Amino acid sequence: MEENTEKKEEVTEKKVETNELKSEASNTVNQVKETIKKVDIKKDSMETKGFVTELFKDPLGKIKEIVTKDTGKFLTYSIIILVIWCAARLISSCFSAANLWGFSHIGSSILSIIKSVLTPILEVLVMSIIIFAMNKKNKKALITVITAVIVANVPIVISSVVSLLTIISTQVSYITTAFAGFCSLITTILMYFAMKSIFGTEKNSDFIKTFVAVEGIYYIVYFILSFLGIYI
Repeated sequence: MEENTEKKEEVTEKKVETNELKSEASNTVNQVKETIKKVDIKKDSMETKGFVTELFKDPLGKIKEIVTKDTGKFLTYSIIILVIWCAARLISSCFSAANLWGFSHIGSSILSIIKSVLTPILEVLVMSIIIFAMNKKNKKALITVITAVIVANVPIVISSVVSLLTIISTQVSYITTAFAGFCSLITTILMYFAMKSIFGTEKNSDFIKTFVAVEGIYYIVYFILSFLGIYI
């Protein structure tokens, strides 16, 4: 009897979590749509530039502010950052496809470009959903988690833009590769503190296991998607 009761409770809990995720996903899509409608490209782009500058001056304080305060304006910044990230991937993949395939394999080239452009979005969504699902004690809106994850990836976005210099000269790759590695390290650190703020854990000793678990699940998903030729 006790086992049956426990199983029923587990099923009910999973249903609640699934419904909650669906609701959050729907709200997130609606918020993103409304935010995009209100974007003033020139004004908001300049503000985003200022926001990125402030982020590097006080990264932990800015990330905590994103997690704890209203994300209305931060969402606008994060959307612009994500668009820049996707655009950089688009330009890079177009040149790579042209050099590798030319016009002989148009279908393969287009598919490769689409995968490359979607990769940043999938990367953000996968990480955000994992964090949201695991964060049961200090619940945050999915849109807040997504915003924080995008902001934590700012160094990688900058790296993606800088890597476009290889289009001009392949010799620059020696510099851009080293810079990409450095940016990846900074992103990992920012992601750690972004997660720490989202989960509301004060002590590093209490949070390290959670961080490793989230990253572990993320790389399991990474492994599965890699079979489809998608590398998040």
